[in-house]
Order: sequence, then structure tokens, then C-alpha cells
Amino acid sequence: MSVEAPRASRAPPWFRARRGRWRLLLGWGLVVVLAVEGLLNLVLNVGLVPAQLARATPRTRVEWRGGWWLWPGPVHLRGFSVWQRDARAEWRIDAETVEAHASLFALLSRRVHAQGVRAQGVSVHAEPMPAMETTPTRRRHSHPWEIELRDIELEDLHELTLKPVRYVGPGQAKGSVRLVTGQRLTVTLDTLHLEDGALEQEGRTVARVREVSGVLDLDAIRAAPEEPRRVAKFDGRMGVRLEILDLAWLGALLSREHPDLLREGAGQLDAEVRIQGGHLAAGSRVDASGAPLELRVGPVRVRAPWSVHGEVTEDGGTGAHSVLKMRFTPVHVEGKAGRVLEIPEVSLTLRAKTDAPDAKPQVKHELHVMRSRPVDLRMLNAWMGKTFHVESGHATLEASDSTSGQEESQRLRLDLSSNLVEGRWAGILMLGKASAEIDARRLRLHGKSLGLDGSALHLNHVSADVPHITIRGWSGRFDLPHARLTLEPVELEAHFSAHFSNADPFVALLTAEKKLPGFLSPLLEARDLRVTGQARMSDAGLQVRALHAKADGLELEGRLDTARGTTHALIYAKVGILSGAIEVKPGDTHVQLKDARRWYEERLPTPSR
Repeated sequence: MSVEAPRASRAPPWFRARRGRWRLLLGWGLVVVLAVEGLLNLVLNVGLVPAQLARATPRTRVEWRGGWWLWPGPVHLRGFSVWQRDARAEWRIDAETVEAHASLFALLSRRVHAQGVRAQGVSVHAEPMPAMETTPTRRRHSHPWEIELRDIELEDLHELTLKPVRYVGPGQAKGSVRLVTGQRLTVTLDTLHLEDGALEQEGRTVARVREVSGVLDLDAIRAAPEEPRRVAKFDGRMGVRLEILDLAWLGALLSREHPDLLREGAGQLDAEVRIQGGHLAAGSRVDASGAPLELRVGPVRVRAPWSVHGEVTEDGGTGAHSVLKMRFTPVHVEGKAGRVLEIPEVSLTLRAKTDAPDAKPQVKHELHVMRSRPVDLRMLNAWMGKTFHVESGHATLEASDSTSGQEESQRLRLDLSSNLVEGRWAGILMLGKASAEIDARRLRLHGKSLGLDGSALHLNHVSADVPHITIRGWSGRFDLPHARLTLEPVELEAHFSAHFSNADPFVALLTAEKKLPGFLSPLLEARDLRVTGQARMSDAGLQVRALHAKADGLELEGRLDTARGTTHALIYAKVGILSGAIEVKPGDTHVQLKDARRWYEERLPTPSR
């Protein structure tokens, strides 16, 4: 019995030889493909591409911890990050995993091209650079690296930091990025959506994000390595709805020295921001309001509900008009003894006008402080009642001023004025009116002290019946170039420059115990005195040091201490060619005419007892 040979064995020899060659080619082809895939994945995991990028441009880094790529399929990366830094800002994007369709051949020509980029577990961080730090200038490469990422989807966006504010919560974003290292950055944000997350500031939750959505187009060009980027295009739109938990974080931004300056103030914010050419565009608006906000300075608390309204409208077709108004109504000022002051409304309005997109805005501001309810000045007795005891009198606070962006802006002034005040100084009954001007632009907070530089105090219609003299209709103005009010314990320290209508206060001081010495009789006729000195006023009394007064032919200098109804004073006076010194003590006044200057200087260093 014969066995039939297999059909293959009956194939012609030339066919079997060709088939063997194809098998050999396919085998070697498979080996080459596997070798290429292996080499590609080796290069992908040893950091060759990131190293080449970092060497070419230190301002930009693209890194990943590991990945795999079955070319020509998508590349898969783990621990992916993109980092860029220049003289103005630093930003970084991190993703747990990234999948993208990348061009292998583009890498050979110093290009990173990818599309269909899908990123999971994304974190974005951006912050301004320190003012003194700059990046080194490098010679521009003739063939710079180009990174182009199209059709990016950031899924599971769980952190977005724009220092010092940090968003934590769900979010999604879509867009594209093109970067030519050292030359150009183009960002297109097609969609951004954040919802039901939290806003943090220095680790503290300050607001709940109800919804944030927006789009953005940015194109920044650097013409030369040593020049900053020029923003050729910056357009966008963003809608924001927030639930504000409190405004304490705002105090930390306003003052690093006093991060606990503000408290409470929970509220709502709804805003629509439109940007065109890098400027706020017509249609932008903001509306916000909240519960009473508390400002705490030492023992003083200022409380007021707040609201903000702002909008941007077109102005003549080419420009824009922006208005932002902040209102606090009503405002209550409270101290240890309870409510001190009530102001029906305080408002600050900012107005900005631009005549052209690239023109510098003309900014104006308007402050309006509605006249306060009358304040009973007897509350001051808790502070200075042992020096000047108020028996009756009321005062009101008011301010209204505007500035218009001039090189030297107008004085922003708060006015405090009183009706006729009745009080006692060292047991002497006095009547008069007072008003104060406070330069609001120069108000400064130093711990529990308030800087009042540039303030002024007016006294007028002052009358008093002092032993040996009657004062009627006296007036004076005190300018305080440097002044500080400590709130706990209450104390006022000031350098002053004053103008007195006459010398009645000095006459009253020097005649507290006996009549005016004869050589000082010109004091009775002196007018328009110029007075300077340093004063400290507290519950312990009033101290005046470095006191100097001048009028025609008359000069005075010395010091003064008054406390609990007693007066100590040391005065050196020069009238024409005559000079003398006087020391006033409780129950005694000593006049020194011989060697008056030496006698005065010997007693000047140590205050009188």
C-alpha cells in the first residue's frame, strides 16, 4: 500500500524557496518592529526627551515618571508634569496619567506634537515670581523646540492654585497649547467648568464654589531673549458664583502685620468677567453682599453689613467705562463701654474710563461718609477724664471727597466737629467748639496703634474764667505731621505745629498761682503765636516737651505736665533784651531773672515734681 505525499511536498522548488524567503523577511520584520518598540519604550522611560528639552530651554520642562507606547497607537504616561518659569511668573501642570496620540517622526525635528490628549488627576499651580529674581538670558536657538498639544481634555481636575488662592474639588477643562520655547506661547481654553468645590487661602477654606465656567484665548510673543513676552491676544469670559464663608482672609491680604484685622462677613458673590485685549470689556459685572463684617483694632470694633456692585459699559464705541461701588450700611463703632458711633452709610466708588483699548485708564474715586448720629463726648472721660473732664457736648463725623487720578491727588479728609462743649481742665470751667481733620490717605495701622499723620485739630470760641485772667473767643489750630493713637491703653502721641490767635493759654498757665510777672506783660498783647512741640496725652495726664512759641519780640520754650488737676511747668522766656525763667508747681510759682538760662537748663532734663 502506497502513501500519498503531502501536497506541499509536491510544490515546485522555486515556490518553496520564495515562501521560505517571505517567512524569513516576516521574521526579521517582526524582530525589527519589536526592537523598535523596545527601543522606543526604553527611550520613553530613561528621560532622554525631557533631558534634551531641559538642555535646550531651562525655562520649560516636560517630565514623566514612566510610560509605555505601542506605536503607532497612543502613548501612555504616568506622573506627567509641564513646568515653565520666567521673570514674572511660574506655572506647573501635573497629571497622574496622560494618554495621547503623538508623532514619533516629529521628535526627530525637535518637535513634540500630540493630539487627543486625555489627562486624569490634574493639578494646576501658578504663582508670581519674586520681584528680585530673574531668569538668565540665553542665545536664541535657530531651531527651537516646539510643543503642540491639540484636543486636550483635563478630566478629574481636582486642584487649581493661583497663589495665594487654591481651588480643591471636581472640574473639567478642554483646549490646546502651543509653545515655541523662548519665543511664543499660545493657549486656547475652550471650556473650563468647576462646581461644588472649595476655595482655600493659606490652608483655610474661605468660600464654596457653586459654579465657575469660562473660555480663554492667550497668545504671548517674545521678540528677543532679553525682552519680556508681549501679549498679542488675551480674550476670555468667565462666570463665577461663590458662597463666601467669611472675609477674614481679606485682612491677611490687606496687612501682613495684622492677619486677624477682619472677621465674619459671610455672603454671596455672582460675577461675569469679560476680557478683550487684556482689559475688562463691556458686559463685565459683579454683585456681592454679606452679613456684618467686623474690623477689630485693639478694643475698638467696627461692624457693618456690606455690598459690592460693579459693571463695565461701552463708552463711545471705542472705550469702556467701569464702576465699582462698595457700600457699608449702617456702620457701628463699639468699644469697651458699648456703642460709640453710628454712621448710616459709608460708600466708596471707583470709576475708570478708557478712551481706547491700549490707553491708560483714567481713575477717579469718590468716598462718602454720611453724617453720623451725634456722639456724646462724655465717653472720652474714660480716657482723659482726669485731665479734661467733659460735662456736656456732642460731635458728628462726616466725609465726602473725590480724586481724579492726578499726579498729586487731593486730600481725602474725614471731618469730626462738635457743638459747644463744656468741660473742666484742672478744675477750671471751659467752653468751646472743636473740629478735627484726618487725612484718610495717611491712616496706618501699627499693632494696636493707629497712625494719624497729617491730621489737624481746630479749637475756637474758647472761653474760660482763670484766676487773674478771663479768656474769651480764643482760637487755635494744631497741625500734626506725626501722630499715633494707641487704643489699648488709650494714648495719643504727636509732634505738633500750632497757630494761636493770642497768648491766653500761656498767660493762664503762668498765672495759675499768682499774677503775671512784670517782664512778661507783653504776653497780654501778643497775637498770632507760632507754637511747636511734642505732646503725649493719656489717662495719666498731658505732657508737652520741646515746647517753643514765637510772636513779635517774644520767645518761649519749656515743658508742661498736667495730671489730676495739678500743673507742673518750666518756661524760659525772652522779651526783647529781657529774659527770665518761671517754674510753676502746685501752690508755688518761682521766677528766676538772674542767670535765667543756666537755671532753666539745669532743671530741664528732669521733669518737675
